[in-house]
Amino acid sequence: MAWKAPLWLICAYLLGSIPFGYLVSRLVFKSDIRRLGSGNIGATNVLRNFGVRPFIAVTLLDMGKGVAAVAVGRALGLGPGLSLLAGLLSIVGHNWSLYLGFKGGKGIATSGGVIIAAYPWQVIAAVLGTFLFMVVVSRIMSVGSISAAVAFPVAAAVLLRGDLSMYWPHLAVSCLASIFAVYRHRENIGRLLSGKEPRISLPSRKTREAGT
Repeated sequence: MAWKAPLWLICAYLLGSIPFGYLVSRLVFKSDIRRLGSGNIGATNVLRNFGVRPFIAVTLLDMGKGVAAVAVGRALGLGPGLSLLAGLLSIVGHNWSLYLGFKGGKGIATSGGVIIAAYPWQVIAAVLGTFLFMVVVSRIMSVGSISAAVAFPVAAAVLLRGDLSMYWPHLAVSCLASIFAVYRHRENIGRLLSGKEPRISLPSRKTREAGT
């Protein structure tokens, strides 16, 4: 059925546009995450303002958007290329959400969901390992995120080079997702260069209670 592909690609963008960080801040904490901390709707800003459990919830929900975009595409029989395109559109939706006036997050968790759903375990391990190592070493979330974004296409190119006739859509999506992530982190990069990027910190109990 010719309508399946365009319909799901549109739905994948709309799915990615769901701003779970914003919704959690509004529905649970009666606050607007866009007016707190960095103003970003992503999980890191949720962590800084509301704590670990909301951070985990938002991370999993944002990852779920990427997983669902790819998995439903496959279930509809769209094939690996179009399913990956659906995953990429979920990242685009997260970064430039229709529901927030085409503003949004930075796409790291949603990209992670696409990687988990569509890439071989070696690529998953390389990207996740890079993220965790850099976060532990630097104690700065954006360092881990930017490093993982750069590692994504590198790992895809190195580990999938033996069969690019099959995996070229994976390489293309990894490059685009990396570009999106680095672009969305441009302010973080500026703060890193000036030494002003904050390290990982948790909100005090008083701060969390003030948000409820």
